[in-house]
Amino acid sequence: MALVVMCGQPCSGKSAAVACLAAALRTSSTDLTVRIIDESSLHLGRNDSYKDMVVEKNLRGVLRSEVDRSVSRDSIIIVDSLNNIKVGQYQILHHIFANLL
Repeated sequence: MALVVMCGQPCSGKSAAVACLAAALRTSSTDLTVRIIDESSLHLGRNDSYKDMVVEKNLRGVLRSEVDRSVSRDSIIIVDSLNNIKVGQYQILHHIFANLL
């Protein structure tokens, strides 16, 4: 199991880098499942998901839940979201590591 959290400012090329990374991982290993978790995979719009703090907080909860459901021994999970705020990154990572122990 691997978890990759892509971080950076909006429009900095995160999604393009995630697409390249996922393609490279899929071609190099056929026995692992590579999954990208982002707003579009959850059928959410980025503009609507970050319009205010309450909606953004709910989105982070949805992202954490989806990561929890997707983690397995034979998967690589890539989280691509507007998580340039350190709190969002730490929440996802802390939640995953707490569940692994």
